[in-house]
Amino acid sequence: MTMTVSKQGFTLALLGALIAFSQTASAASPGEQAVANAAKNNQFSFILFHRGNDAATKSMHGVLKTTLANRKDAVIIPVQIGNAAEQALVKQFDATRTPMPAVAILAPNGAVCSVIPQRVSEQQLTASIVSPGQAECLKALQDNKIVLLCAQPDASAVIPIGVQQFQKDKLYQARTKVITLQAKDPAEAKFLQQLRVRTDQPTSLVTFMAPPGVMLGVYNANVTHDILAQKLAAAGKCCEDENCKHRQAAGSKQPVRR
Repeated sequence: MTMTVSKQGFTLALLGALIAFSQTASAASPGEQAVANAAKNNQFSFILFHRGNDAATKSMHGVLKTTLANRKDAVIIPVQIGNAAEQALVKQFDATRTPMPAVAILAPNGAVCSVIPQRVSEQQLTASIVSPGQAECLKALQDNKIVLLCAQPDASAVIPIGVQQFQKDKLYQARTKVITLQAKDPAEAKFLQQLRVRTDQPTSLVTFMAPPGVMLGVYNANVTHDILAQKLAAAGKCCEDENCKHRQAAGSKQPVRR
């Protein structure tokens, strides 16, 4: 059956959609707008949640200003949790249940890098400004994706065949994110060191991760689809079926901490 829409009807529908979009955009709070602007400028958002301008809040704000004073890749965004206009942002971070004050650090791509309550140090804040590769991995894991991070020896290196086959598997396709980076990129050195990935290898190295933050292993370029699938099943992450025997068998396992 073919449905015909008149030109006038289409115009009215389009106008309605534009009005709805405009209303949604204008409804963004000052805090949300500041976060969006920071993302556009490739900056990290340091969202300072607080109840009022008490001594603890002043202290945390002072540490933030001192730490970030000379950085162009970060902005401080104060958000008073009792402000009715900011409730969407407060709810997003469940800030009413977090000891105040607290700072939530967002990467430009929206990945939550850290949430630190009550007191912060310069070291904690600096460590929360992660590399592009780490931010991409964090975002994928937070979006409940399986991550295959390929550290490539050079720009001409291809994604390992086993990784390609795993990504194309219908069982994992929609839930898998393949991320590539250059192993010798200085900006990624700290991240790869944390993952214990050597950067001097002549071939690709594959780091296998599952949500929420389970480290499944680091493999060379010869890793096969079967090995990846078996490792995922052994960790109980092969599917989203709560009754799956692999999920039940792995139910008592704890995520690997890095």
